[in-house]
This record gives sequence, C-alpha cells and structure tokens, in this order.
Amino acid sequence: MRTRKPAALAATALLTAALVGIATPAHAAPTDCTTGRDGKTVWVYCGGGYGQYRVSIYVINPPTGSWPEYGPCVFPGQRSEYTPYHNYSFLGPAVAYC
Repeated sequence: MRTRKPAALAATALLTAALVGIATPAHAAPTDCTTGRDGKTVWVYCGGGYGQYRVSIYVINPPTGSWPEYGPCVFPGQRSEYTPYHNYSFLGPAVAYC
C-alpha cells in the first residue's frame, strides 16, 4: 500500500503542473500596448504580457459594406504593422488578440 501513495502523489503533482501550465497563458494577455499610424501604415506594439496579438482596422466603405482587416500575429516585444492596399476610410488602429 505504501507504493501506491507516492505514485498517486506524483500523478497528482504532474496533473496539477500540467493544468497550471496550460491555464496560465490562455488567460494572460499582452500588456503595455501602444498603437500608432505612420502615414497609411498602422501598427501596434505591446511591451509585456503573454500571448499573440496583431494590429486591426475597421474599413468603412458604404457602397460595398464594412469589414475588419488585420496585420500579422506577433508576440510581446514585437511590432505588428499593416498597410491597407486600398484607399477606403477606416477606423483604428486597435489591438486584436490572435
């Protein structure tokens, strides 16, 4: 019976570590985010936190509708940039989580 307790404790410890390891990053988000615009190019930079993010804009084009557009997904400490290929008006930039 003594061999089962250490095995059970070890299994519980591994399961707990796995759950904590999985749950923590899923609930974390990038922090210290700044957005900006350089001419037609929009960008977002997050200095801390966890997880990926990207720059987003919301295009406004009454004849054909409105839609979101996004830059590439990056990790904290990197800058996501996007330059629209069109000349439609848009709102943003904003941070979008990947």
